[in-house]
Amino acid sequence: MSNMVDEFLTLDAIAGMGFRATAETDALAQEVKDILGFGAFNIPGRLAIARSLAIAEPPPKSEGELGRTIKGETLFGVGPDLAAWISLLIEHQGAVPDSPKALQGLVSAHWARGMRMLTDEVRAADKDASQFWRRLAESALPASGGMSVAEPRVFGGDVVAAPVVLQIGEVGTDVMSNEPVVWSLNAPGGSPHSAFMGGVGSGKTRTAAFVLRSLAEQSPTTPLIAFDFKGDMSDKNNALDKAFGATVLSPLIAPIPLDVFALADSGRHTITTTALRLRDSLSNLKEARFGDLQRRRLNDALETALRNCKPCTLPHVRDALKKIYASEGVKEDGAVSSLVELCRLPLFEPKYSPAEFFSKSWIISLPANVPELVRVAVVSLLTDALERHINTLTDAATDTNGNRALRSMCVIDEAHKILGARLPGLANLIRLGRSKGAAVMLISQRPDDFAGEDDDFLAEMGLIGCFSTNANPAQVRRIFGPGSALTALKKGEALIKVRGDARAAQVVCWQ
Repeated sequence: MSNMVDEFLTLDAIAGMGFRATAETDALAQEVKDILGFGAFNIPGRLAIARSLAIAEPPPKSEGELGRTIKGETLFGVGPDLAAWISLLIEHQGAVPDSPKALQGLVSAHWARGMRMLTDEVRAADKDASQFWRRLAESALPASGGMSVAEPRVFGGDVVAAPVVLQIGEVGTDVMSNEPVVWSLNAPGGSPHSAFMGGVGSGKTRTAAFVLRSLAEQSPTTPLIAFDFKGDMSDKNNALDKAFGATVLSPLIAPIPLDVFALADSGRHTITTTALRLRDSLSNLKEARFGDLQRRRLNDALETALRNCKPCTLPHVRDALKKIYASEGVKEDGAVSSLVELCRLPLFEPKYSPAEFFSKSWIISLPANVPELVRVAVVSLLTDALERHINTLTDAATDTNGNRALRSMCVIDEAHKILGARLPGLANLIRLGRSKGAAVMLISQRPDDFAGEDDDFLAEMGLIGCFSTNANPAQVRRIFGPGSALTALKKGEALIKVRGDARAAQVVCWQ
């Protein structure tokens, strides 16, 4: 250490320093302070910094208008308390800050990230202080044994792999036998994925929401990532936001706080393979898919942006692509215009790493007033980020009976709106995510919606349910077996096929 570092890192010097985050952080701190009953701003500041230090990844640089100043001795205390805080900050960073400004910037970054996380927890707890402290104890403490911070939501404390047995609908009885119809979502040898289909007003979303609320009751640490095309997942009837403590976001109102292009590491192989994956995701956004030259240029732009920009964002990819077209003397075409259109809105903001983001529950609202290109892009990039994150983890734990712990439930309502885009992240989640603890639920209008997919998604489902809808009879028989017909179904009834069952059951789901 240099003499300057020795001098500014004395406890006396740090105690007299001024530390500040941003004005946005201060506003969030006011909300947390008022709800939790803190008497001063240094207490939520300490809690926020501690919360951020529980995350293995370094915090993003704090940006924006500066907030109030709190002296080091007030923020951290003095003597052993101050020494402990500075030691934790240095240990987390893995290096000693080289100037007072660097130390202040490090504190500000942890302060801002942690306060956002605390505010999310307060809001998810419906601003109930006791519920907040319970949620914090369950999901915000650092993991032991070298596990990532996302792990405690699945395995931390007394949360272990256990059977999740779900009744199919509010009534959930077989028409013929009047016996209950249930599905063991995470049982050995099965699949945790499901599909619910039916015409408008048939009750498919109502039944799917009932199943999801039951999942939240039995496995309260399972995070939800749901794409809501109608805006009814968080209404008073379905109430999935309350069941999962989910934050509802619309990209037209606020960016999704995820570093969506985050890399597992900065190695050449990782950059190359991630660029190829993202190229496939972005190439399918429009019906007129990119040609070979467009895909090559997009791939080069992605590699350049991923290598040089930390964090990498859509505007970085757009700018890299425009430079490639200019350097090759080629007129800009649909590939560039697609990226330009996507960048008109700040769709993503790299506030959270994938581990942080996917450890929480989110409902992404994508109603009809969201442009089609944006809707497909958001679903494509988020499912791709989820799949890349999930597959960096070890296999999810199982109990003594083979029931597998759940790390994520991904739900796509009105899935027919995006199935034609052939999303590689979604396909890999369905094909490869089971062992990692990932589950996918697709809600669509008819079996025909799945007929054009390169991947036979329905063949991967552990549960398939279909209410009355206009569907190709041949598709119905292929999925549910000979003799199956949707025309005989009454209001509230569905054909339900559990993987491994010899026949589909006719089930009263709701009345």
